[in-house]
Amino acid sequence: MSEPTPVRRPLLPPHLVKPLAIAFGIGLLLFFLLWLDQRSDSDFFKAGSPSSGATADGETLPAPVPADVASEDGNASGLNMPREGMRPAAPAGEQPRIIEPPAPPPPPPAPVAPTAVADSDAVPLSRPPPRYPQEALRRNIGGTVQVRASIATDGSVERMEVAESSGNRFLDRAAMEAVRRWTFKPAMRNGRATSSDVVVPIAFNPQN
Repeated sequence: MSEPTPVRRPLLPPHLVKPLAIAFGIGLLLFFLLWLDQRSDSDFFKAGSPSSGATADGETLPAPVPADVASEDGNASGLNMPREGMRPAAPAGEQPRIIEPPAPPPPPPAPVAPTAVADSDAVPLSRPPPRYPQEALRRNIGGTVQVRASIATDGSVERMEVAESSGNRFLDRAAMEAVRRWTFKPAMRNGRATSSDVVVPIAFNPQN
Protein backbone atom coordinates (compact mmCIF):
# COMPACT_ATOMS: atom_id res chain seq x y z
CA MET A 1 0.00 0.00 0.00
CA SER A 2 1.62 3.34 -1.14
CA GLU A 3 2.05 6.38 1.18
CA PRO A 4 -0.11 9.48 0.46
CA THR A 5 1.70 12.39 -1.31
CA PRO A 6 2.04 15.47 0.96
CA VAL A 7 0.22 18.57 -0.25
CA ARG A 8 2.43 21.69 -0.56
CA ARG A 9 0.98 24.88 0.73
CA PRO A 10 1.35 28.01 -1.51
CA LEU A 11 3.81 30.68 -0.32
CA LEU A 12 1.25 33.43 -0.65
CA PRO A 13 -2.44 33.31 -0.10
CA PRO A 14 -4.43 33.24 -3.36
CA HIS A 15 -6.14 36.55 -2.62
CA LEU A 16 -2.71 38.40 -2.50
CA VAL A 17 -1.21 37.05 -5.70
CA LYS A 18 -3.20 39.26 -8.06
CA PRO A 19 -2.54 42.61 -6.27
CA LEU A 20 1.19 41.86 -6.04
CA ALA A 21 1.33 41.04 -9.76
CA ILE A 22 -0.38 44.32 -10.63
CA ALA A 23 2.01 46.28 -8.37
CA PHE A 24 5.04 44.57 -9.94
CA GLY A 25 3.84 45.43 -13.43
CA ILE A 26 3.32 49.09 -12.51
CA GLY A 27 6.81 49.30 -10.96
CA LEU A 28 8.40 47.76 -14.04
CA LEU A 29 6.61 50.27 -16.26
CA LEU A 30 7.77 53.24 -14.17
CA PHE A 31 11.37 51.99 -14.26
CA PHE A 32 11.24 51.70 -18.06
CA LEU A 33 9.84 55.22 -18.43
CA LEU A 34 12.53 56.65 -16.12
CA TRP A 35 15.27 54.90 -18.08
CA LEU A 36 14.01 56.37 -21.35
CA ASP A 37 13.89 59.88 -19.84
CA GLN A 38 17.48 59.70 -18.58
CA ARG A 39 18.72 58.40 -21.92
CA SER A 40 17.10 61.22 -23.90
CA ASP A 41 18.63 63.87 -21.54
CA SER A 42 22.10 62.33 -21.93
CA ASP A 43 21.85 62.38 -25.73
CA PHE A 44 20.73 66.02 -25.65
CA PHE A 45 23.76 67.14 -23.65
CA LYS A 46 26.14 65.16 -25.82
CA ALA A 47 24.77 66.60 -29.05
CA GLY A 48 24.54 70.21 -27.89
CA SER A 49 27.73 70.53 -25.81
CA PRO A 50 30.64 72.21 -27.66
CA SER A 51 34.03 70.66 -27.83
CA SER A 52 36.58 71.59 -25.21
CA GLY A 53 38.01 75.06 -25.75
CA ALA A 54 35.30 76.09 -28.32
CA THR A 55 32.04 78.02 -27.98
CA ALA A 56 28.65 77.13 -29.52
CA ASP A 57 29.42 79.31 -32.60
CA GLY A 58 32.75 77.56 -33.19
CA GLU A 59 34.85 80.32 -31.61
CA THR A 60 37.58 79.34 -29.21
CA LEU A 61 37.78 80.88 -25.75
CA PRO A 62 40.77 83.15 -24.95
CA ALA A 63 43.68 81.43 -23.26
CA PRO A 64 44.38 82.36 -19.63
CA VAL A 65 46.82 85.25 -19.16
CA PRO A 66 50.21 84.15 -17.76
CA ALA A 67 51.19 85.34 -14.31
CA ASP A 68 54.07 87.53 -15.60
CA VAL A 69 51.74 89.41 -17.97
CA ALA A 70 49.34 90.33 -15.17
CA SER A 71 49.31 93.88 -13.93
CA GLU A 72 51.39 95.06 -10.97
CA ASP A 73 48.55 94.76 -8.52
CA GLY A 74 48.07 91.08 -9.35
CA ASN A 75 45.01 91.63 -11.60
CA ALA A 76 44.74 89.75 -14.88
CA SER A 77 42.84 90.76 -18.04
CA GLY A 78 42.32 94.31 -16.69
CA LEU A 79 40.08 93.20 -13.85
CA ASN A 80 40.24 95.66 -10.97
CA MET A 81 40.61 93.19 -8.10
CA PRO A 82 41.78 94.45 -4.70
CA ARG A 83 45.20 93.27 -3.68
CA GLU A 84 45.65 91.27 -0.52
CA GLY A 85 46.32 93.44 2.49
CA MET A 86 44.83 96.61 0.90
CA ARG A 87 41.88 98.28 2.54
CA PRO A 88 38.96 99.33 0.34
CA ALA A 89 38.81 103.03 -0.45
CA ALA A 90 36.51 105.10 1.69
CA PRO A 91 33.31 106.29 0.02
CA ALA A 92 33.39 109.74 -1.55
CA GLY A 93 32.64 112.54 0.90
CA GLU A 94 33.88 110.63 3.94
CA GLN A 95 37.23 111.61 5.41
CA PRO A 96 39.23 109.06 7.38
CA ARG A 97 39.26 109.73 11.07
CA ILE A 98 42.20 109.12 13.38
CA ILE A 99 41.12 107.47 16.59
CA GLU A 100 43.45 108.55 19.34
CA PRO A 101 44.07 106.10 22.19
CA PRO A 102 42.85 107.23 25.60
CA ALA A 103 45.42 109.02 27.71
CA PRO A 104 46.93 106.87 30.48
CA PRO A 105 45.85 107.76 34.01
CA PRO A 106 48.30 109.93 35.96
CA PRO A 107 50.60 108.05 38.31
CA PRO A 108 49.63 108.11 41.98
CA PRO A 109 51.44 110.72 44.06
CA ALA A 110 54.54 109.50 45.81
CA PRO A 111 54.17 109.12 49.57
CA VAL A 112 55.64 112.01 51.49
CA ALA A 113 58.56 110.83 53.54
CA PRO A 114 58.56 112.05 57.13
CA THR A 115 60.93 114.97 57.65
CA ALA A 116 63.84 113.97 59.81
CA VAL A 117 64.38 116.30 62.75
CA ALA A 118 68.07 117.00 63.26
CA ASP A 119 69.46 116.84 66.76
CA SER A 120 71.04 120.02 68.15
CA ASP A 121 73.01 121.09 71.20
CA ALA A 122 72.11 123.86 73.61
CA VAL A 123 72.68 127.33 72.14
CA PRO A 124 72.96 130.55 74.27
CA LEU A 125 70.23 133.10 73.59
CA SER A 126 71.05 135.80 76.13
CA ARG A 127 74.68 136.41 77.17
CA PRO A 128 75.14 139.30 79.58
CA PRO A 129 78.88 140.19 79.78
CA PRO A 130 80.84 139.40 82.98
CA ARG A 131 81.95 142.12 85.45
CA TYR A 132 85.70 142.52 85.42
CA PRO A 133 86.98 142.10 89.00
CA GLN A 134 88.59 145.35 90.28
CA GLU A 135 91.40 143.47 92.04
CA ALA A 136 92.41 141.67 88.81
CA LEU A 137 91.99 144.86 86.79
CA ARG A 138 94.32 146.86 89.11
CA ARG A 139 96.94 144.17 88.81
CA ASN A 140 96.43 143.96 85.04
CA ILE A 141 95.53 140.27 85.26
CA GLY A 142 93.64 138.57 82.46
CA GLY A 143 92.83 135.07 81.28
CA THR A 144 90.13 132.66 80.00
CA VAL A 145 87.85 130.60 82.18
CA GLN A 146 86.12 127.41 80.83
CA VAL A 147 82.76 127.04 82.61
CA ARG A 148 80.79 123.76 82.31
CA ALA A 149 77.04 124.40 82.70
CA SER A 150 74.09 122.00 82.88
CA ILE A 151 71.19 123.35 80.81
CA ALA A 152 67.62 122.30 81.72
CA THR A 153 64.83 121.57 79.24
CA ASP A 154 63.47 125.13 79.70
CA GLY A 155 66.86 126.67 78.80
CA SER A 156 67.86 127.75 82.31
CA VAL A 157 71.21 126.95 83.97
CA GLU A 158 70.74 124.29 86.66
CA ARG A 159 74.34 124.01 87.92
CA MET A 160 77.83 124.82 86.77
CA GLU A 161 81.49 124.36 87.63
CA VAL A 162 84.89 125.51 86.46
CA ALA A 163 86.09 123.10 83.81
CA GLU A 164 89.41 124.96 83.28
CA SER A 165 90.61 127.77 85.57
CA SER A 166 92.24 131.01 84.44
CA GLY A 167 94.66 130.85 87.38
CA ASN A 168 92.94 133.69 89.21
CA ARG A 169 90.08 133.02 91.59
CA PHE A 170 88.54 136.46 91.06
CA LEU A 171 88.31 135.84 87.33
CA ASP A 172 86.87 132.33 87.88
CA ARG A 173 84.19 133.65 90.23
CA ALA A 174 83.22 136.47 87.86
CA ALA A 175 82.91 134.00 84.92
CA MET A 176 80.56 131.69 86.85
CA GLU A 177 78.38 134.63 87.96
CA ALA A 178 78.07 135.75 84.33
CA VAL A 179 77.11 132.29 82.99
CA ARG A 180 74.47 131.94 85.74
CA ARG A 181 72.55 134.86 84.19
CA TRP A 182 72.62 133.40 80.67
CA THR A 183 69.62 131.72 78.99
CA PHE A 184 69.87 128.94 76.41
CA LYS A 185 67.87 127.19 73.76
CA PRO A 186 67.78 123.62 75.10
CA ALA A 187 69.28 120.72 73.22
CA MET A 188 66.95 118.71 70.92
CA ARG A 189 66.92 114.93 70.63
CA ASN A 190 64.39 113.21 68.31
CA GLY A 191 62.36 116.41 68.19
CA ARG A 192 62.12 116.80 71.95
CA ALA A 193 63.93 119.18 74.32
CA THR A 194 66.37 117.50 76.69
CA SER A 195 68.87 118.56 79.33
CA SER A 196 72.54 118.73 78.37
CA ASP A 197 75.95 120.04 79.41
CA VAL A 198 77.88 122.77 77.61
CA VAL A 199 81.32 124.29 78.14
CA VAL A 200 81.38 128.09 77.82
CA PRO A 201 84.67 130.02 77.49
CA ILE A 202 84.78 133.43 79.24
CA ALA A 203 87.75 135.60 78.29
CA PHE A 204 89.06 138.53 80.39
CA ASN A 205 91.39 141.12 78.81
CA PRO A 206 92.48 144.12 80.94
CA GLN A 207 93.35 146.10 77.76
CA ASN A 208 89.67 146.16 76.77
